[in-house]
Amino acid sequence: MGDSQPAALSGSGQPGGLGQDLHARMKAEITSLRLAPGTPLQEVALAQRFGVSRTPVRETLQRLLRDGLVDRHGRFYRVITLTDGEVRDLCELREALECMAVALAVQRDPSAHEALEALIARQEDARARNDLDAFNDLDGAFHLRIAEGAGNAALRRQLETLHDKVCLVRGMEQRRPHWLTRVIAEHRRILSGFQRGDPEIAAAEMRYHIRSVVALRPAPAGTA
Repeated sequence: MGDSQPAALSGSGQPGGLGQDLHARMKAEITSLRLAPGTPLQEVALAQRFGVSRTPVRETLQRLLRDGLVDRHGRFYRVITLTDGEVRDLCELREALECMAVALAVQRDPSAHEALEALIARQEDARARNDLDAFNDLDGAFHLRIAEGAGNAALRRQLETLHDKVCLVRGMEQRRPHWLTRVIAEHRRILSGFQRGDPEIAAAEMRYHIRSVVALRPAPAGTA
């Protein structure tokens, strides 16, 4: 039958359709490193893996290319591999945006600390169950909730744009010893800035949290 499928199965333009679901599933596979960096992505193999035709796979790969989670070489796709330098660049940009976001959120949405505390509690539960997918989803939710509290739509859009690659970095870092415990402790320190109503403390704790990723990577050549 080739690529032929009922329209309801192959149309990815409809919200909630197969294409949307496949995009979410493949993104989760990439950001959790179940599809490791550098993995070749072949339409036939992916169609078999996910039980769909090649058409939604092809459309999903094109969306993931736009998301910046895959790259393309001729007709072939593969999962991106972030270099230490690219991770550093991402973290420097993220630091500038997230420190601004948390400082604004403390001033504009002080009650956000209740939602943040609930997210941390759910992260602790996910850690106890060793549910890394849930842990990373909640990690992203914590940071995006702060972005929402900042009350700046342009800032939030920028952070949402970075979200997918940040998820990929999380997937890379979570394999380090004690990483999950460290993340929760740093989130609690950020939360303390909210609870004290101090934007400078909250921003300083956010800066430390994001720089901890960079600190574990080799320094650029030529630096002390």
